[in-house]
Amino acid sequence: MNPSKRIFVNTILQYARSIINTLLSLYTVPIVLNALGADDYGVYTLVAGVVAMLGFVTNAMVITTQRHLSFYYGKKDVQKVRIYFSNSFLLHLCMAFFLVVVFVSLRGFLFSGYLEIAEERREIASWVYMMVIAMLVLTFISAPFKALFIAKENIWYITAVDVFDGILKFVLAITLLQLNVDKLLMYGVMMLIIMLVQFLAYSVYSVIRFSECQPTRIFKDVGKTYMLQLVNFAGWTTYGMGAVMVRTQGLSVLFNKMLCETAVNAAYGIGLQLYSAVSFISSSVQNAINPQIMQSEGQGDRKRMFNLAAQESKFVSCMMAILFIPLCFEMDRVLDAWLQDVPSYAPVFCRCFLLTFLADQLTYGLNAANQAIGKIRCYTLMMYTPKLLVIPVAWYMLRQGSSVFEVMTVYVVVELLVAIMRLPYMHYAGGLCVVDFCKKVFFRLLPLFICLTAVSCALSYTSSHWWRFFFTIPVSVLVGIVVAWKIVLSDSERQKITNIIKKKVK
Repeated sequence: MNPSKRIFVNTILQYARSIINTLLSLYTVPIVLNALGADDYGVYTLVAGVVAMLGFVTNAMVITTQRHLSFYYGKKDVQKVRIYFSNSFLLHLCMAFFLVVVFVSLRGFLFSGYLEIAEERREIASWVYMMVIAMLVLTFISAPFKALFIAKENIWYITAVDVFDGILKFVLAITLLQLNVDKLLMYGVMMLIIMLVQFLAYSVYSVIRFSECQPTRIFKDVGKTYMLQLVNFAGWTTYGMGAVMVRTQGLSVLFNKMLCETAVNAAYGIGLQLYSAVSFISSSVQNAINPQIMQSEGQGDRKRMFNLAAQESKFVSCMMAILFIPLCFEMDRVLDAWLQDVPSYAPVFCRCFLLTFLADQLTYGLNAANQAIGKIRCYTLMMYTPKLLVIPVAWYMLRQGSSVFEVMTVYVVVELLVAIMRLPYMHYAGGLCVVDFCKKVFFRLLPLFICLTAVSCALSYTSSHWWRFFFTIPVSVLVGIVVAWKIVLSDSERQKITNIIKKKVK
């Protein structure tokens, strides 16, 4: 299969997975919220958020491993692929042990009064906290196996596992309604079991199917030089992912401490759930294109690498805009229909998270391009430190009496500024032609943004009934798809897609 066809097929597979999991998540969240109640759901969000504040290390390690594996697949050096996988796996084991020690040590401090949790729920919350730690460990040691699947562009299996995971979580939500035990505790137990199933699905299949990850070779391939390279790359990637996670989860803790309302955490949790659901859509393109970006740099073809980075930014931003812009206009009504009892501030959090995500995706392809080049330290410091600074700014604003809306507006603006900063940096670090990138991405997307905003705004005045979003959102999405096909996609991109579809039909 040629690279263009592989990218298209993998994107379709990932996109199908995204749609299925998004729909499952949309049904699952209100069921879980109803089963647990706003207070217990807020407790779970708060407890899981504390662990997730360092769980970003998992994502950083996946990126690190996948970058090196894809790079050497591009060079057709299978031996180096095996060596980097072995060293990565051992590094994951060591880091998992370290994180367990850190989080278990923090247990007493967190539940002795630091977190604002009702006295009668602290013991249960403490046990759920331990289960979340176990989930983090399983996620962490499965990371190199998942990175191998991505590097080999074996997207169909990732799609199957993720869809099955979404189905299990939906079944869990339905089951939770029928149980008469402590539902918060049972929710933690069953989420742990689901994570164990996912770990076994990736690890067992990889060992059986791929020669690059045979257990007998792991300790034989360990090398100090390779380990240090991974640690250096992962360290700076971890800083970047950590800044994002501290900003996101730190705000949850900050709202909890300064506003003293678990209901605000429930609203924040709803926003994060929606954010997580729609992020699957962007990963459908990123997981399909990123391995090709890394392989292109490994082959010495930087021009193709930057072209792929521009395509990734354009495709993801296009899909996000088509969905997000109409949804932002109808957020209040969508939440009313989605949830039985909408927590206060939930519409604000949902809109801000969606806009933040969209702003980031405008140039996110350049993030993968920089990873492929390998100049990680300076990029990370420049792009992620401003995100980290949102926390002290938010603390100051809340101390001064600013509203949640004002704090989240700063959140969105900082993300947009960081996205713009990627352009001059990549010109300096990798020779990116900024004008060419803007022509391929921004100038093509601008008509789509204008059209979607105008249509969504006009349709929002057609009716005052709660059910109007059943009409306005599909119409806006349809208009967006037409504009995207006619304006956003280039002639060559439309022709490639048409040819691939014709071949599949035949």
